[in-house]
Amino acid sequence: MKNRIVLLLLCALVTFCGCQDNKKYAGLPKELATLCKEIDKHPKNSELYYQRADYYYHHKDVDKGIADMQTAIQLQPDSSKYYIMLSDLYFAQVETDLAEEMLEKAIQKEPKNNEARLKLAELYYLQSMLTQCDKTLDEAIKLQKYNPKAYLIKAFMYKDMQDTTAYLRMLQLVIDQDPKEVKAYLELGNFYQKTLNPIAASYYQNALNVDPNNVEIHYNLGKLYQDLEQYTEAEQEYKTAIQLEPQHVPSLNNLGYMYLDEPFNRYEDAVKLFTQAIQAKPDFVYTVCNRGVAYEYLGQYDKARKDYEQALKLKTNFEPAIKGLNRLDEKQSK
Repeated sequence: MKNRIVLLLLCALVTFCGCQDNKKYAGLPKELATLCKEIDKHPKNSELYYQRADYYYHHKDVDKGIADMQTAIQLQPDSSKYYIMLSDLYFAQVETDLAEEMLEKAIQKEPKNNEARLKLAELYYLQSMLTQCDKTLDEAIKLQKYNPKAYLIKAFMYKDMQDTTAYLRMLQLVIDQDPKEVKAYLELGNFYQKTLNPIAASYYQNALNVDPNNVEIHYNLGKLYQDLEQYTEAEQEYKTAIQLEPQHVPSLNNLGYMYLDEPFNRYEDAVKLFTQAIQAKPDFVYTVCNRGVAYEYLGQYDKARKDYEQALKLKTNFEPAIKGLNRLDEKQSK
């Protein structure tokens, strides 16, 4: 009987402790709760702190992530990836000096670490420290010739330096090494679009082959076709962008604008698009004014006047709205 009582007490104690543990993790997301439980079981496992810091980083709880990485480094001070993670966390807090220091430590721990050098070069670039950026990239490329990200950062660096030849050469190197680098295709597309060079379309299409649901690329391609007066193609790209992101104001506005003119003259459809854009961004003066034009074409002058007046509230002396009101005054005075 006595042994049975002791056994029951032990069972109750285990059950109570289990309830306490469950209460401790209550309310935590499943992934985080699992990591916390593992850390409580294995408090000297540095990798678990790294994993939880990564979780905090991606969920914007930076302070907790920094605390975990500091613990991980205390447990395993020679791991270069720990310093890289801590650098990312410091950078998220705009602590650029500390971020730089952590990346330098990562390189000290592992001199051939390409990731640390690329992050350090990118940090230098973002701070307009172009000499240091270029030097660090050269070191990275010397260590690893296949280095598309290094060449991409160099491309942006040369773009800032207004060295167009080097800029284009670096972008081509990126594509040669990594045909799936969307940023390089976008840069080349943007560059040639400025001069309405049709080759821009091929770069955008290459980018879409890699990332077919990229709204920005569909919009850029639509704008290119619109400027090249290839209106059917432009309409399709804008429609695709809107399908992917129903509140994409630039696509809604541009497609609505196209519908105001030949070969479409679809004024009611234009009103619907402009209205959708205004609902998403009520202070976008061009869309408000463009809807006024659509109403004017439909002969709905009162609605047109309201939109022109609203456009002037959003931007004083907005010339298209002033001209619209003057046209209405002239039409309604007859």
